[in-house]
Amino acid sequence: MKHDDTAANRVHFSSAGAVRRPRPADPARPTGIQLNYANLLDNLAEVGAPHLIGLRASGADIGERAEHLRKVLDAVTSYVKAVVGDTRYHAACTIHDETGFLANAASDIVGALRQAANRQAEDDTDPAGWMRRYYAETAR
Repeated sequence: MKHDDTAANRVHFSSAGAVRRPRPADPARPTGIQLNYANLLDNLAEVGAPHLIGLRASGADIGERAEHLRKVLDAVTSYVKAVVGDTRYHAACTIHDETGFLANAASDIVGALRQAANRQAEDDTDPAGWMRRYYAETAR
């Protein structure tokens, strides 16, 4: 029996149009606001958890917590701005961007911790300093 080799060598052109057709987005890959959310999780994972503080926080401990919160709040603020911006883009109504209040609150929180870190650092070097400051504040 003779074997026909022409069928094996035949080129199929059924996939030629696939090059010109746009491919649907990969459902496993985040897009749009989902990408912002994935970036938020990556940024928070990169920041990590704060270290534990022993019985008494030093100025350096408080300063490290302030820096940790700055990184976390920057990541969250960035994500919130992206969500509000995306929502404003897709909404048929007017949505005001109030994310500046979040950025201000984050700045106030970090600033308060940094001030506390500075005061604690002074107390760490001069243990009687907190007493003098306490009596000066209560005497007002």
